[in-house]
Amino acid sequence: MIDARHRTLSGAPQIAASLLLVSGLYLIYQLMAYARAGAFEFPLDDVYIHLAMSEQIAAGGYGVNAGEYTSAASSPLYPFLLVPFAGTVGQIWVVVLWNIFAMVAATILWVRIVLDAVTDKKWAWGLALLGPLAFNLAGLTMVAMEHMLHVLTVMVVLRGMQIYLRDGRVTWLLFVGTALGVMFRFEGLAVSGGVALILAMTGRWKAGGALFALSALLAGAYMAFLVSLGLEPLPNSVMAKIAGPTGSPDFALENMLIKLMVQLRSYTAIAMAVVVIIAATMMLRVWRSAPQTRAVLAGLVFAGVAQLLLGQFGYFHRYELYAMSFVFGLLLLVVFTRDDFATLRTLFLVGLLFLTGNYSNWMFRYGTWCTAGILAQHRNASTFVKDYWNKPIAVNDLGFVAWGNPNYVLDLWGLASYKALTTRMDTPYEGWAGDLTDEAGIDLAIVYDRWFKDGLGKNWVKVGTLRYKYNIAFLGGRSVSYYATSPEAAPELRRLIAEFAPNVVGPAEMWVEPKGQE
Repeated sequence: MIDARHRTLSGAPQIAASLLLVSGLYLIYQLMAYARAGAFEFPLDDVYIHLAMSEQIAAGGYGVNAGEYTSAASSPLYPFLLVPFAGTVGQIWVVVLWNIFAMVAATILWVRIVLDAVTDKKWAWGLALLGPLAFNLAGLTMVAMEHMLHVLTVMVVLRGMQIYLRDGRVTWLLFVGTALGVMFRFEGLAVSGGVALILAMTGRWKAGGALFALSALLAGAYMAFLVSLGLEPLPNSVMAKIAGPTGSPDFALENMLIKLMVQLRSYTAIAMAVVVIIAATMMLRVWRSAPQTRAVLAGLVFAGVAQLLLGQFGYFHRYELYAMSFVFGLLLLVVFTRDDFATLRTLFLVGLLFLTGNYSNWMFRYGTWCTAGILAQHRNASTFVKDYWNKPIAVNDLGFVAWGNPNYVLDLWGLASYKALTTRMDTPYEGWAGDLTDEAGIDLAIVYDRWFKDGLGKNWVKVGTLRYKYNIAFLGGRSVSYYATSPEAAPELRRLIAEFAPNVVGPAEMWVEPKGQE
């Protein structure tokens, strides 16, 4: 067993201080975002994809359009958690409450893990306060997607692993944490695999096999559910992210090393790689003398390498934090419970300080601008299509325009349309988006021009432009183009855009494009 000589601090002061710190930072981020947007808004349009999915789930369907099955959300479980108050404005507060709950619970678990692992009171205080900042829990809560709940499952797993390493007990925490992790994000298989490897290497191979089998079974069951609806086994959103913005399959095995080099352009990916290299070196050092420590480090390396080769970094830093918290959590359980690794404790602290500075700097400089962009582009588009147009539409940024919209929404980027996805990725041709809108009988398309280039409809007429004024952060572009998909639809759209333009909210302006060759 890893040396368990420690004294458990009471925990209440550290928990209270950590919660106050992370909650205060979350409030600061929200106030800054509110000041920049002029209203409450989520920083990513993807939140509304989950909300639109949950609306259809509540109505007995599965997708974003009534009567049409599609897998627009990459999280198997999260849309189901948002079903309460579906169809009402109050549904957005379900999103907020789930994320705040996860932030609070993850913070408490992290502090508990630290206090049970670290004997020195000053070190324990510092790590208890620093961890939630280093893992950007406040920023992740602001994102308001499934990622904060995913990090919570990692904290449950770490607590279960700590108990196992200390007492030799395989508790329900390990099974529940890994199972729910996979149900929130498929990347949870990296954590399940790491935990299963640790259990197997410490002689509990049956428990490890059962744990990983449960995670794989749940992932397989969800894929079978999609197939039963006539869909592909992987969600469209997962396949779209695999393809990336250029449509090239960077998930293919032969491209992993290339992807790794691209990943390492990110400072946080470099930090992950450094931790993996250090852990691998430590593992070789104790290969014969400490089999349990060797197993923990092997699980760490497994999860870290999986994230580097198969996962993503960036994009509001929401994809990497489950892995970051897992590898740093496992490293904590080694370097602060073994005296022969005491020299690495300062390096561990430096790593947490680096993550804290990196994520906090990004949030203040960019993250708090995101809400202004979503309000300026997506909320305005949503208002226009629901209150003015009130007919089927085509878009390349699904979410706000689909939530609460009784009319059909064609997703040209493919998250909610497998045909659009495969056409864009595999067989794009000149004017392909126009063929899809013609087939669906849609007269209005709202898109970022640069995402399609020659894929725009040959007969489309640009009738309006909505331009955002500030930092674009993760927006697809500063300007959104409104197209009539046929010359016949252009006059009505120009009239409606002229009527709507004075009512645009947020830091944006909209205008009618001059008449072309209709």
